[in-house]
Amino acid sequence: MAMIDFFSHPVPIGTGWLTEEQLEQLGSGVSSVRFSRAERRVLKKKKAIRPSVWAERHRHLPKDAAVPGRWKNSTVPYAAGILDASFFSSVQEIVVCAAPQTAKSEINYTCLGYAVDRRPGNALVVMPDENTARENSSDRIRPMFEDSPRLRSYLTGYADDLASNKIKLQNAIIYMAWANSAARLANKPLPYVVLDEEDKYPETATKKEASPTDLAKKRTRTFAHMRKIWRTSSPSVETGPIWRALTTECQLVFDYWVSCPRCGGYQKMTFENIRWPEDLRDPLRMKAEQSAWYDCVHCSAKWDDADRDLAVRAGEWRDRGKGRGLNAALSSIRPVTIGFHIPSWLSPFVKLWEVAHAFLEGLGNRNKMKDFRNGHAAEPWLTVAVERSEDRILALADDRPRGMVPSGGKVACLLAGGDTQDDGLYYEIRAFGYGMERASWGIREGKVPTFEALAQVLWADQYEDADGKVYPVRFALLDAMGHRTSEVYDFCRMHRGRILPTMGKQTMATPYGYSNREYYPGSKKPIPGGIKLVRFDTNYFKNQLAGILEIAPGDPGCWHYHRELTQDWARQMTVEGINDKGVWENPQERPNHAWDCATLLLLAHEVLGVSFWPKRDPQKKAAARPEPEEPPAARRIVYERPRWLNR
Repeated sequence: MAMIDFFSHPVPIGTGWLTEEQLEQLGSGVSSVRFSRAERRVLKKKKAIRPSVWAERHRHLPKDAAVPGRWKNSTVPYAAGILDASFFSSVQEIVVCAAPQTAKSEINYTCLGYAVDRRPGNALVVMPDENTARENSSDRIRPMFEDSPRLRSYLTGYADDLASNKIKLQNAIIYMAWANSAARLANKPLPYVVLDEEDKYPETATKKEASPTDLAKKRTRTFAHMRKIWRTSSPSVETGPIWRALTTECQLVFDYWVSCPRCGGYQKMTFENIRWPEDLRDPLRMKAEQSAWYDCVHCSAKWDDADRDLAVRAGEWRDRGKGRGLNAALSSIRPVTIGFHIPSWLSPFVKLWEVAHAFLEGLGNRNKMKDFRNGHAAEPWLTVAVERSEDRILALADDRPRGMVPSGGKVACLLAGGDTQDDGLYYEIRAFGYGMERASWGIREGKVPTFEALAQVLWADQYEDADGKVYPVRFALLDAMGHRTSEVYDFCRMHRGRILPTMGKQTMATPYGYSNREYYPGSKKPIPGGIKLVRFDTNYFKNQLAGILEIAPGDPGCWHYHRELTQDWARQMTVEGINDKGVWENPQERPNHAWDCATLLLLAHEVLGVSFWPKRDPQKKAAARPEPEEPPAARRIVYERPRWLNR
């Protein structure tokens, strides 16, 4: 029997062993050697194909999937770019920071399927715990191979090869591991690693070992020429592994830009442009009415969920730094580590009203707000107690002097909040801008000894911008609780329409409400004309305030101060924190008047609905104003006595 000298036939290095021509040459003159179909399939060089194209041809989803059957890139359009970028020649590590229900795990498994078919090699899939690992093996990875004809051909046919902790294929082995088992993470050199829900991993696999992520990544050291490491998770906190990887380890970070189905304008979808009716602020009503839409930043078209899906289908990935497309950025930088950010509102499986509902719930509940940030915005939760420091507050100051209003037409109105004390009244006057961002600028703050002095500060003194335009204080709220409730009621009566008294409660069914008071407290003495009291949920608005103070200077929605802000006022903004019951408190009983005034300012902003005010354009208003006409000639007005007076 003739022997074949494989050394005389060089084997090309690539996605396959031999071309058809080389197979023919190899078998010529050797009548006793024939290659089986399986051998020819293994040795044959396969035609290059992009992973996103391969997925539509060969990837099938199980019957219990949200969209069962053959994989379609149009279902989750942002997935195609991640699939293709994962196998870009220079890329070794792919970070996907995504909200739940965005198909991030299916993207991982599709990449595994492509690797088995096109670039075979062993793989390690790491889950947070053993139960989750075994369930994903039997419920998701194994069905992927059984339901997809191309992948099914790689099964060995032996039941023992489809265990819950290991799937053995004809050309590769997929090992399942869990983050708290160092043994499952070690001693397996391989080119592919999937780290799923990484933020749920323990800090270390055991007390003596490194982090699960580091242990798993070490398995790929000997495969530097072809290794791929997928790291996917919803974020938890700023110091969590997925957010740290996205913001500090990635050479390129990509955001998904969508195209408006009406005007075609590209834009990065942001939560600020998800809108709902002005009076729809109750989470229960939002859940019942399901009324929310997205405003196009270019043409102001209101997208419903179907429009949003069309916009996403026409979208593209762009790098966060320079706005380049996916291919251009990859070809230019040739990065090793890349990242993708996917908020929930890009997903066809999440309705816009669900995003709005989660946000409204979060305004009144700290834990719900954490869930909104992690589960919808795909952003980390910031620890309030750590972030709020005096230096942080002082850093919010701009270059304006005390008392000056920002110019440029960005101010919608001036509002005021006051805290009543036995020895005087603390106040803050603040300018608020247009839109949902709630950008604001501190104008004046301090303490006055009497109610007359407070009236002078609020309504007699003038506040101008650099152009000389005068801004009156449109509305104010004043704390009515304590020893001076009757005085507060009388002061608010004297200035009806300008100011209302308030009473804070730790929890309420709604963010705020009104209560008519007919008598002075502790007596039967009637209040002339009565007074309307604003009752509000202090936790709800303090949660809002804490979140706003985390916004960096210069970013949309920042809580600005003027340059003369005192250190004492800044200190008063830092003394309150949340206890283990989720309630705001002042544990050391330090002065917190600035914090209380700021809370009332947010309440005033909510009561007036400033976020929904249309922005005025002085130029358009001047252009639309008609030229003054000549005054009409004087005419005699005849008064006719009403008939009912003659009865």
